[in-house]
Amino acid sequence: MEITTIIGIVIAIVIMLFGIRLILKKPAEAVPSLDADLHIDPDSQTPVIPRHVRSQLSKTESPAAARVEPSLNEEVVDNIAPETEQKEAVKVEPTLTETAQPETKAASPLDTQVVAEEAAKTEENTTSAEQENKPETVEAAEPKAAEFSLNSNIEKAEISDFNDESSILDAHLHEQKIVDEECSLANAETIISLHVYPQGRALSGEKTLKVLLKYGLRYGELACFHRYSEDGSKLLFSVLRMADTGMEGFDLETLSTEEVKGLAFFLALPHSDVQNAFDTMDSISRLIAREVDGLVYDQNQQEMTPQLREFWRHQAIDYRAGQTAEV
Repeated sequence: MEITTIIGIVIAIVIMLFGIRLILKKPAEAVPSLDADLHIDPDSQTPVIPRHVRSQLSKTESPAAARVEPSLNEEVVDNIAPETEQKEAVKVEPTLTETAQPETKAASPLDTQVVAEEAAKTEENTTSAEQENKPETVEAAEPKAAEFSLNSNIEKAEISDFNDESSILDAHLHEQKIVDEECSLANAETIISLHVYPQGRALSGEKTLKVLLKYGLRYGELACFHRYSEDGSKLLFSVLRMADTGMEGFDLETLSTEEVKGLAFFLALPHSDVQNAFDTMDSISRLIAREVDGLVYDQNQQEMTPQLREFWRHQAIDYRAGQTAEV
């Protein structure tokens, strides 16, 4: 190697070592001290002490002394501390003297007299307070009992017997009388009946009730089921049950447990709307016969045919008061 290259390498190594030393060496000015200004946290308003400063504080403090964090209120604390110490000292001194006095000082006769007078006054005050409290408790109990007593000053209404006539009741009775007088059953001179008998077996009472209600019949007077006009003003026809002794009324209490042999549809004559009444009775009797798998018969126990139906229809329409229906 040449000498110049060796010198260059040595110089480069020296420069590198010097640079490394500068990098590793800490500047003297960057070393923190306790005299530096504190950084205050804007949110909590408390000083932020770096860790390297805390280590210096721990070295300066004595091991027995308590650790105190620096704060902005250090001056106020320093001013308050002496005052509190003085107050404690003032408080301690009289307590020591007071505790020492009773040990050396004996009770005088004047003190015993004062104590006796004070005791007598306290007894009088307690007795007077008890006497004052007793009437209050009695007075407080009396209103509670009076809450449940009746007020004698309340005026009582006199109930007089009602002897006058009521116009509302009279009007209702008059309307009911007109309905009863116009009812075809009240003025019936004769009837035309149609009978429905189920085939094979008798009808159950529950089935009978469901069928009658299904086709618009309602239970009413004379223990019958009745069918009225659409406006409910006129009775069209009625239905009774067939028994071995003839036609009977329905008993709703026992109907669900009984069997019905047949149904009797009857139209009372004379009738103010006889054509509509007969046609409705004929139609519903056939519908119910189809519902219970039965047949319709006339009042002579003959099976209804179109010819018999027309015959009985003309008998009902042509009926006049005072006549009898031809059989």
